[in-house]
Amino acid sequence: MANLEKLVEMSNKHGQNPDLVLAGGGNTSYKEKGILYVKCSGTSLGTITAQGFVAMDISKLEALMKKEYPAEDAAREAAFLADVMDARCDEDLSKRPSVEALLHGLFPQPYVLHIHPALINGLTCGQGGEELARKILGEELIWIPICRPGYTLGKLCREAMDAYQEAQGKDVQVVLLQNHGIFIAGDTTEEIDAILADVIGKLETYVRTEGKAEITEKLSKLTGLKAEYLPIREAEYFVSSPERVQALLKPFTPDHIVYCGAFPLFAKSVDKLESALEAFKKEHDVLPKIVLVQDEGAFAVCASEKEIQNAKLLLADAMKVAYYARKFGGVLPMTEELTYFITHWEAESYRKKQV
Repeated sequence: MANLEKLVEMSNKHGQNPDLVLAGGGNTSYKEKGILYVKCSGTSLGTITAQGFVAMDISKLEALMKKEYPAEDAAREAAFLADVMDARCDEDLSKRPSVEALLHGLFPQPYVLHIHPALINGLTCGQGGEELARKILGEELIWIPICRPGYTLGKLCREAMDAYQEAQGKDVQVVLLQNHGIFIAGDTTEEIDAILADVIGKLETYVRTEGKAEITEKLSKLTGLKAEYLPIREAEYFVSSPERVQALLKPFTPDHIVYCGAFPLFAKSVDKLESALEAFKKEHDVLPKIVLVQDEGAFAVCASEKEIQNAKLLLADAMKVAYYARKFGGVLPMTEELTYFITHWEAESYRKKQV
């Protein structure tokens, strides 16, 4: 079955990504002609094959939502589990479906991915998570508050999904479970991949830029230039201490001088930015193109967006050079004499005007 092969392909791809799936966590499914193929409990997404999925009768799963189960936890879950197992229509009845099989069956879309990456669970396990989720990701999602797994979770999700469909006029594709993870549903595996990439991208951007607007506004006001936060992952390491940042405070190559300026500015706090800029301009007779703020990150201060993008590329390169140089015996920047020559060299002044 070609569609089941696509499910295996999607499962393996995400299951082998440690940023998304750890150990045997997460599960996936596919629906066709009233049958749900869902990951077997205890199998690993990274290595799963078609045999690792169990076939289930969707109509029997839907019927569970109309049943009344005992109020007592143990009795309710035992009765619910028996009904879930009875919904199997697989040739191999030794297979046990994922504990979230019912939730997979609730989505009308053919493909469903359920994972619990640290980045997403930082949101679902954070205070004010629902409000932030809607701020960062938009309103096209459902947030399920913390509750007991199994039947109770399934019932809550069904009610929320029905309410969403009635309000929005379409089926939900993203469900966030507090203290648990995310469900993504789509008509194709490519659609799921695109939604996941969008969610991850927005969350990563928020994590990197949260609280940075205040600093860029301050830099723009102090310099009269365009300031922009540079979301370079490696910058977190270098700005974590005055000792580590030293590797970036002198240029490595002429290109770094042309696009980043000869010397970045390092400020130990946001409060010290104004005095640090004044001291830098007094010493170098120019403003810095790169400003590094301890525990905050890297910022570009330039006359245009093109200059900012070039500065970002070369600063990221300088960080890589600093890392590799440490492996090759230690950091060795350009000499002060040569730095001065390059800074004032007509040939480099001309090149700078062309970029």
